[in-house]
Amino acid sequence: MQELPGRTRETILARAEGNPFFVEGVVRSLIDLGGLVWDTSTRNRQVTEKATNISLPDTLHGVIIARVDRLDDELQRVLRLASAVGRSFLYRLLETVMETEQQLGESLAALEDRELIRQQALAPELEYVFKHALAHEATYESILLQARRDLHARVARAIENLFPDRLEEFLGLLAYHYTKAEAWKQAQECLLAAGRQAGRIAADLEILAHL
Repeated sequence: MQELPGRTRETILARAEGNPFFVEGVVRSLIDLGGLVWDTSTRNRQVTEKATNISLPDTLHGVIIARVDRLDDELQRVLRLASAVGRSFLYRLLETVMETEQQLGESLAALEDRELIRQQALAPELEYVFKHALAHEATYESILLQARRDLHARVARAIENLFPDRLEEFLGLLAYHYTKAEAWKQAQECLLAAGRQAGRIAADLEILAHL
């Protein structure tokens, strides 16, 4: 890749303060905005004039949010829904939470291409994960509080509908989502059930945590 213009490079390094994730986020932003483009003849990234005119946020959180805000509406929606499911998320679960006929696979491929998420597993379930925990946190925190509660309730219901014969595997996760949804009765039931489940396998610390 070509070197960035001196002033741009110095600004990035000064704000990064040694944080490689900040540098990576800025480079991805430059690609998103056309400051770095792929040159098929040299098979490398080339710097364009846009690289000198890009306003850079001061923090990594700001870099991530700026990247999310530049996504089109549908990609933003998918990413925020995914962040409510968790740092890692099952394709089937996200598809159920979306409650629409949108082309989820295409949206996830686009988010992978932007290196915001990556595929984590194909079996037994197709699963994705946010590439960085900070990307997950920043995206999740950008959701309004009431919307978060509604999303967590939808995620919990989706888990119950998708995995009715495997709910014991998801008790801890269900308790988390019902707690975030402020559905206290359901959260309490799941936590007590998870505590009893831990008791059957003598997981003392886990019992205390759930209870």
